[in-house]
Amino acid sequence: MLRNRLLFSQNDKNKSQARTAICRKPRAAHNIGLRSQPKAKLAAILPALVVAFTGTVAAGSTFSAMAANNENGQIHADTKENVETHFTVIAHRGASGYLPEHTLEAATLAFSLGPDFIEQDVVITKDDIPVVLHDIHLETVTNVENVFPARHRDDGRYYARDFTLEELRQLRVHERANSDGKQVFKDRYRGTRANFKVATLSEHFELISELNRQFGTSVGVYPEVKSPAFHIKEGVDASKIVVDALNAYGFGGESGNSYLQCFDFNEVKRVRETLGYKGKVVMLIGENDWGESDTDYNWLRTQEGMQQVALYADGIGPWLGHLLDNEAMTQGKIEAAAWIAYAHENNLTIHPYTYRHDALPAGMSSEQVLEVLDKVVGADGVFTDHLVPVLRWREKLN
Repeated sequence: MLRNRLLFSQNDKNKSQARTAICRKPRAAHNIGLRSQPKAKLAAILPALVVAFTGTVAAGSTFSAMAANNENGQIHADTKENVETHFTVIAHRGASGYLPEHTLEAATLAFSLGPDFIEQDVVITKDDIPVVLHDIHLETVTNVENVFPARHRDDGRYYARDFTLEELRQLRVHERANSDGKQVFKDRYRGTRANFKVATLSEHFELISELNRQFGTSVGVYPEVKSPAFHIKEGVDASKIVVDALNAYGFGGESGNSYLQCFDFNEVKRVRETLGYKGKVVMLIGENDWGESDTDYNWLRTQEGMQQVALYADGIGPWLGHLLDNEAMTQGKIEAAAWIAYAHENNLTIHPYTYRHDALPAGMSSEQVLEVLDKVVGADGVFTDHLVPVLRWREKLN
């Protein structure tokens, strides 16, 4: 249930949590484990985990071996040291599970719920203004095809780069839709009268800064430079624009309460070496066929790859589908993928994406999914569309 009150009654606690959130979680040499679970419960969870973390459907019978191999109903793995930790919660595109993504309204609602960070994806307009949109295209989250029907490129897509900010202000932002116009998540915001607008990065940063000032909180920002190679071809340095904005609003630098993220490893290196950025940087990891960049994500998920990432980045943002060992699951075991150990070895913060309460695997509760991220993968936090269940789960940990 969506709470309709502001969670500002514990400002001192929020400040302390925010300071902890920007520090890496203490790591033991072997720190991946899972709390003891009844074997029947785990057997029920495993098929769902295969679907949730790999997208592959497996026969339930393949998991029966777990009961025989796990006589005490436990997964035997190394346990974490008894240290106080903080699981970082990142509002993915604002409170996007409740309001249209990346709107100022979604950012305000996210702030009120008390995450550690609020994410902003950044693309650049025709007049070189950074705006907060997840894609370089507009049609999936706005009514651009109705307002400017002839302004698409040869591929039929409407690019934010082809519109000035003044033109983008004429659009309405709506829930993310498929090519057939249907909402991707049918039970999310269904309203048609509210006039949600495309907002600039400066507006988002100012909003969060002012709310932090007035409520005595320390919610951070987590911008992503979208498609930097595309923007360079368009004649604009998106990374520099984002770095300049972070510095201008006091979020940048070594002590800044922010992470700068990108899917392009060459760009991550350029941010460090050419732009000289000193703040925290996260290397996002996807699949090679997604077309996010020319980065070889398969290579990144190797020992050498993680060592190279650690030279430039403070952390990684892996896709959920990369986190678990597929072969182990077919044998009735829940284990982190081997490459996760390389990230831990290099002391990289791990912030996977994305927890969605309306896309849980069949037969699994939100707590079970989050427990796997925390206790099996050893993640330091998570991106989420739905802050309420994740924050509620985290509260129980403390």
